[in-house]
Amino acid sequence: MAIAHTLVAGAIAAKIGNPILAPTLSLASHFILDSIPHWDFGTNWRSRTKTTTGTYAIIDTIASLVLAWIIFTPKANPYVLALCMVTSLIPDWFEAPWYIFFVHPGHEEPGKKAGFVERFFYGVYKATNKLHAKASFPWGMITQIATVTFFLLVLR
Repeated sequence: MAIAHTLVAGAIAAKIGNPILAPTLSLASHFILDSIPHWDFGTNWRSRTKTTTGTYAIIDTIASLVLAWIIFTPKANPYVLALCMVTSLIPDWFEAPWYIFFVHPGHEEPGKKAGFVERFFYGVYKATNKLHAKASFPWGMITQIATVTFFLLVLR
């Protein structure tokens, strides 16, 4: 879920504050959080329509940005906070075109005639998912809450 990424990014912005280091750490935190088995709205996306998955993703992203902004604005420079939250979500945003434009039943990887753009976004999808560890609900939600809590305590 996007909320895990934006909460950790907000804590990084509040603790580090450096406009170069904090966003860099926020980006790195995305891959660390994704490497720990967790549940999110992307889990089992193939069993839902693109509209349903997209709606979940948009609501999740907006809610996570608003919540992290409310929690961390008093503790962090707002520009650094915004930059950290955006960089923490960029890997997921770069995966989105693969899901939106190219994936459909029977087409889960580029064919021999696929163009550069399709191959590029598939490559991004594959690269970002190398360490992505998913778990089913509710166990994946429990591990995600525990992981975010750990990082929030460390960065306090």
